[in-house]
Amino acid sequence: MIAAEKQALWRFLALYAGSLALFLSIIGWGYYGFHSRQIVKAQQNELRLMAANINRSLRRGEPPDDEIAWAIVDSGGETYAGTFKLPHSTVSSIEQPNDRETFFSDEEYAYRLNELSARFEPRFFIVRSPIYSEMYQNLIVNMTVIWVGAFIFFMAIAAILTQMFLKPMRDTINLLDRFIKDATHELTTPIAAILMSAESFGRENLNDRDKKRLSRIETGVRTIKSVYDDLSFLMLDQRRQNALEKIDLKMLLNERVEFFEPIGRAKNIAWEIVANDYEPPIADKNELTRIIDNLLSNAIKYNKQGGRVRVLLEDRFMSIEDEGEGIKKADREKIFDRFARLDSAQGGFGLGLNIVKSLCDRANMTIEVSDAQIGGCKFTIGWRAAH
Repeated sequence: MIAAEKQALWRFLALYAGSLALFLSIIGWGYYGFHSRQIVKAQQNELRLMAANINRSLRRGEPPDDEIAWAIVDSGGETYAGTFKLPHSTVSSIEQPNDRETFFSDEEYAYRLNELSARFEPRFFIVRSPIYSEMYQNLIVNMTVIWVGAFIFFMAIAAILTQMFLKPMRDTINLLDRFIKDATHELTTPIAAILMSAESFGRENLNDRDKKRLSRIETGVRTIKSVYDDLSFLMLDQRRQNALEKIDLKMLLNERVEFFEPIGRAKNIAWEIVANDYEPPIADKNELTRIIDNLLSNAIKYNKQGGRVRVLLEDRFMSIEDEGEGIKKADREKIFDRFARLDSAQGGFGLGLNIVKSLCDRANMTIEVSDAQIGGCKFTIGWRAAH
């Protein structure tokens, strides 16, 4: 699975997980509310039965059941008779009862109150029982188990369905990758043959017209080779081990500028290489070459006719500037996305800067985009001190 697939999959699963968690939480809240009301009703029924048992015993002149907690109190909370005294914190619940039957509770007990007589001093008959705390705890545990189980179940289904939906896309991508790999493999020999022939052709025997034609052929072949190198890199295993070495960056820059000089000649590009004292980077030479090639290629492609490409090397930084139109600040993050093309008129696949960013991340290098001092765009590559 490629990085883009993984990113899309994780984004979808994160959105799905958030939506599922919210949905299950709403369902769980309703589930808890319904069953907690059932527990309250069960407790209220128990209190009614307890009060009915006390009333029957009193009518018969029999002592009330010792296991039932009951009390007779006035509106001020003073206890006249019973097996417990009403806590001070619950007195306010009996001052203005809603009707002839009122239920209230504190942290430990649930109470049922009913008015004995309205003709004399208001007296109230109260029974109490411990709150069904264990039932509430079991409800919370059951609800949590059901919530977690449902979440895992639906997430597993989502992952399976996502894999099934992505499979046709993955098969198509694999087919396209195989096609590109086979195509680039077949292009190796003809590109090398044409480039060698163009470079070794005796220019001294050609007239100016033929020299221009040969220069166009060489420019076209070098451009194709640059695209071919990018496609070849994409086909390689990105998890391969880097062949790290200390790089003579000045020499490498001169080699790559010499390679791109015929391409720049078509736009009358002037080259300026400033190499001050610098610390050589420790990197994979092939990967660093791809970084430089893509930046030089873009500096030519997006430059103005007769413009200049300036390469500065100093300390632990390398910058490549051009005299083109530059890149808007709002677009500077987008340019590193794969297949991103801000100027479709210039062509290209939108792969170069994505490769540059990937390789810089892989090599622990930094890349920054800014306005160039000479008027266009500036790319700056930085690396750590060698250890």
